[in-house]
Parts: sequence; structure tokens; C-alpha cells
Amino acid sequence: MTNRTLLRCVAIAAAIATAGATRAQPAEPPEAAPQAPEAAPAPAFRCAPAKLVHIVTRNISPGLAASDRAAQPRELWRRDAFFLRSQESADPTTGAQPLVIISEPDIWVINLANREGRHAVDAGPELEVRAPILPPRGLPPSMRALEYGCEPEYVATFAPREERVVPWGGTRAALHSHSEGEHRVAILMDQRRNVPLMVSYLRAGKPVLVIRYDDYRNDLPDRPQLFIAPPNVKLTETGPAPTPLD
Repeated sequence: MTNRTLLRCVAIAAAIATAGATRAQPAEPPEAAPQAPEAAPAPAFRCAPAKLVHIVTRNISPGLAASDRAAQPRELWRRDAFFLRSQESADPTTGAQPLVIISEPDIWVINLANREGRHAVDAGPELEVRAPILPPRGLPPSMRALEYGCEPEYVATFAPREERVVPWGGTRAALHSHSEGEHRVAILMDQRRNVPLMVSYLRAGKPVLVIRYDDYRNDLPDRPQLFIAPPNVKLTETGPAPTPLD
């Protein structure tokens, strides 16, 4: 996919995602102005992929240089609610290459460059993996529910309507969106395979985060070895590790 096509799709997603928020509404007579209704509770949603998921993503957010560490590819595997492996590309400046493996309650945080890392045991009480796509701070619960590995299920629950279909390389992408207050997320889904192509998050009408999916497979056979520490790594026992994908 060319940069021109990519930028066009980002622009389409942003424009459609903000359209509903900017459309003028007819004024209500002062005496008949209703009180704002209470927000409906978010549907129950738990991310626990039934089969092994493999994902490759890039952060292409506005203003982020392509050479930035945060813009390099990230590879992720996820299975059920207890297993996750996240491997980043080597840092262009330092050479460090972070690898996080979670097999609840065990957590390993490893630098593949020097083969050193830390091991911790999750103290609980909730021994489940969380892999949020959006920065969680300040988000409503329905936005925090969007996680790597469960994007199709999220769309089916929170944004089932196709708002528009656009060309995307050799396929067609359906735009789905969900909003709550000033928060809005637009998700482009491969119409044929029902897997994500891009996620855009907007706050107060301005794009904050754009994630492009270079690969997405959610029907792979189990590979238990992905969720144990690799050999020949010097590990230090420590306290609970920080959440790896915040």
C-alpha cells in the first residue's frame, strides 16, 4: 500500500468519525429542553481469544516520525485470557529490543539485545491479561474494552453498523465507529476476512492515536512455547511487573 493510499484512508476515517459530532442539531424550545439522559451501561465484554492470535501493528499517529521507536513494528501473540507475548522492534538508537511474556501468573520482561530480563509473579487478585489498544487514562469503560486480539468481537458488540466502505489495497474496508462523550474510535475492518486494518482514536474531534495492522491472524494452532521465557536468558526475580501495553 502506498503512502498516498494510507493517508487517504486515515483522512476518511477521521472525517467520518467526527461527522456525527459536528453535525448541527435543531434547537429545542427553552421551556421544553429535556434533561440529558444517563449514559447506558457498557455491554459486558471480556477479551479471551478462543484460538491463537498473531498481530503485527505500526503506530502511524499524526506527528509521529517514521523513525521514532514508537513507530516501529510490534508483534503480538495472544491466547485465551491468560497468555500474551509482545515483541517490539529493536530501538533504532539504543538497540534494546523489549519482549514481554505473560502466562498468568508468571510475567517475564526481557531485553533480547543483551539476553537479560526480570521475572515476576502476578499477585492478583485478577489473574487475566489486559492488552488495551487505546491509552486507558480518562477513557470510558466502553473504550477501555478495545483490546488487541478481540477487535472483531469489539466491533460486533459496540459498532456493528457499517458506516462506509472504502478501497484498501486489494480488498475493501468497512468503517465502524463508536463514540461516548468527546471520545470516538473508528475501526476499518477487512470486509471479506472480518479482521482489523486500522484503528483511529479521536478526542474532542482531534486524532490522538492511529494504529495500522500489517498482519492479523486469529485462527492459528496453539504454540505453547511462545508463552514461556526463551532459553539462555539471565533472569532476575522481582516484584510485579508494570502493565506491558499501557
